[in-house]
Parts: sequence; C-alpha cells; structure tokens
Amino acid sequence: VMNVSVVISGGGIIGNYISLRLKRNNIDSIIIEKSDYASVMPAGIRTLTLNNHSMSLLKAEGIDIDSAPINEINAFDGEGTGKIQFLAQDIDESYLSHVVMFNDLKNRLTEACKDRTIFNNEINSIQKLNSEDASEAVLGNGESIQAQIIAGCDGRNSNVAKITGLPNEYYEYKQTAITFVGHVLNDDSNLIAHQAFSEKGIFALMPMPNKDSNKNRYTIVWSIDNSILQNISLIEYVKNNLSFFESKLGVEIEIDSEILNFKLSNHHFKNYIKDSVVLIGDAAHSIHPLAGQGINLGLADADIFCDEVINAYNKGYEISNKAVLKKYEIKRKGMNLLMLKSMDFFVDFFSSKNIYVMLLRNFGLSSVNKTKFLKAFLMKQASGLNKF
Repeated sequence: VMNVSVVISGGGIIGNYISLRLKRNNIDSIIIEKSDYASVMPAGIRTLTLNNHSMSLLKAEGIDIDSAPINEINAFDGEGTGKIQFLAQDIDESYLSHVVMFNDLKNRLTEACKDRTIFNNEINSIQKLNSEDASEAVLGNGESIQAQIIAGCDGRNSNVAKITGLPNEYYEYKQTAITFVGHVLNDDSNLIAHQAFSEKGIFALMPMPNKDSNKNRYTIVWSIDNSILQNISLIEYVKNNLSFFESKLGVEIEIDSEILNFKLSNHHFKNYIKDSVVLIGDAAHSIHPLAGQGINLGLADADIFCDEVINAYNKGYEISNKAVLKKYEIKRKGMNLLMLKSMDFFVDFFSSKNIYVMLLRNFGLSSVNKTKFLKAFLMKQASGLNKF
C-alpha cells in the first residue's frame, strides 16, 4: 500500500497547482487523474480570465504563460444608456485581469506534475482508518493509497464529493452559454474588455493572447435564455443578433472558430469537509461565468488550503488534524457563497423585463460609475486583492 501525505483526485488546474505548491514545501502528494496523459492538447478556443492574485500564485510555482492583460472593463446595459467603467488605475494596479488559453495552462501544469500523477484511474471508495487520522483511497484498478488528506479537485461532478455523500445545493439557470473566437476588425486597443447586459443575452468580449502576432483576436462568451432558443438554432441566433452587440460596443466582429455551447448551472456544498476528505474549487462550488470568476475562486481555495496545510506541517502538527481543514472551510465557504449570490443577483437583475428595474439599472450603473469607493470595492473583490 502506497502512503503519502495528500492524495489529490483530479489532475486539472487546481489539483496540479496544489501538488506543485506542496512539493515546493516538502509535502508529498499523488494525483489521480481519470483521463489519459496527453502531452500537449491543441490550442483550442477556451479561455480563462485570471485575476492578479491568481497570476501571482501561478508565477510563484514557475508557471508563466502567454496572457492578454486587461486594464479596462466597460459594462453596458444593452437596453439603456447605463454604463460602468472599471479602470486598473482606480485600485492602483497595472491590470485588472489576464486572459489565458485554458489548454496552455493545463498543458504546463500537467507536464510539471506528470511524474506524480496516476493517469487513467480514479478513486472508487474511501475508507477511514481506525488506527490513526488517515484514510485509504481505493482506486479503480484495485490499488490502495493511504493518506492524511484526500483532496477532491475533480470538478463540478466530483467523484470524491459523491463518495462523501455531503449535501449539495444545485440550481439550473435555464441559460445556454456559447463561446467562440472573433476577429475585431476596427479595434485600436487590445487592453479593453467589454460586457453588455441585454434581453438578447449577457455578452462578454475579451482580448486573447496574441499568438504569432495574430492581433485583434477576442474571445466571446455569450449567455442566452433557453426560452429564446426554443425555435431557432444557436448558429442562426448568433448570426441574427451579433450585430446588436457590435453596434452597442462600437465594434465589428468576424467569427473565427467553431461555436461551442454548454448549459449553465451552479452548485454549492453546505460543507467542504468530511473526516479527512476536503472539496476544493469546482468540486465544492460553481457559479455563473458572467464575471469569469470560477477559476479565481478555485485558485483562492487552493491557496488557503495550501496555506493551512503548510503552516501545520511547518509547526510540526499532523496535517490530518481536523482544525487544519476546518480553517480552510471557514475562510473560503462564506466568500464563495457571497460570490455565488452576487452573480445570481446580477443575472436576475439584468434579465428583468420590469420597467422599474430597467430604470433602476440605468440609474444604478451610472451612479456606481460615479462612486469611486463602491467601484474600488467591487474591483478589489474581483481582482483577488481582498483575500477573505
């Protein structure tokens, strides 16, 4: 039977980051990943928006990848004239966020951790060991691994979460998100992201890393109510309504990739820990992609989890001590729930057809735009400057 300090279920971005950080602090871990080892995945069209805190966490582990920095975000009410402009200089930062290619980041992390990853396998069951504060993870191939902590970093359909049987709240937004790459033909600045809220959907346009000096490539993420899509294909809907957002944002967009789509939902576990098992990132919670905050919440979870484990280890405590995981849960659960509720409020607020709400939206956006304190608070939350 293999014996390690931490078993990590899921060799995605969060699981690999945790393994790297623990290794740098002399704590051993093993990653169980159900997919194959693919040395390099193709570039793909999926992007992630990392805030400054997330970027600094990755850089500290030697993960430095191409990114498109954003120093200005403009949010419009598509049905009116309300607008908020977020500027990096308002919070004394150079940038608000950085867009990276999902596969770029995943490839770098997989490569960095491949020597301690068991591919094509997953945890089938978890047994609590009586003799000490440890658990045994039994894998699909029959092998067993004993560990002080088992970290579920295996995404929103987490196998580890299912095994624990912890209670989970789940909500369908009844929306479909579509994403594609576009060329912006009349673009003169690559540092600005735009977002528009309208009955035609929530539309975000963000610069992409400029591979091979291929300038003016943007990633589009567009959330649309399913009720609108009942009698029209996605492709037709995009072609018929793209011009609305082009004129609202003052840009011309040429679609330059296939159009991907996925249904939107959120979930949140009432507890993140059970015995020596802990849920981290999307395994514990997921939110609407409206502000691109999912990955940042996951990395903030991973950061606090590593902090607590490394602190305990350095002080000579058993890392399986219940207080270690409890501190992580207390620090992160409230923050994640606050972000989830905030996103839900925005989604409801901006999809309302009520004339009074529409008036309030216009007034609200414009007045928030004039309130430096409130804007700075919102940006500090989003950029990861407020840890908890």
